[in-house]
Order: sequence, then structure tokens, then C-alpha cells
Amino acid sequence: MSSDNRFNLDGINAHKAKIDEAMLTQRTTRDRSTQKLIALTNLPWLIALVAWLLWKYL
Repeated sequence: MSSDNRFNLDGINAHKAKIDEAMLTQRTTRDRSTQKLIALTNLPWLIALVAWLLWKYL
């Protein structure tokens, strides 16, 4: 970016758009990995529930 546009409103808006796009990309990537982590966290509870149900009713 040239130094003329650096402090110009057009330059500021262009930088803000780049930052917003980067934040959106980061947020969607983080959401996917968070969902996988939550699924792995719930897996032991599911296994324990199934084991308890088998012990209780069999």
C-alpha cells in the first residue's frame, strides 16, 4: 500500500476489510476444531452411559 493511501479513508477501509475477512476465516476454522474437541469430550460419557445401561438391564 502506498503511503498516500495509508491514512486515507479508502486505505483504512481496505485494511478493515482484510482484518474482518481474516477474523471470519479464523472463527470458522476454530469452530470446526472446537466441534471435534467437544465430540471427543462427550465420547467417554457416552461409553459410560452405554456400559451402565448394559449392566443395569442385562
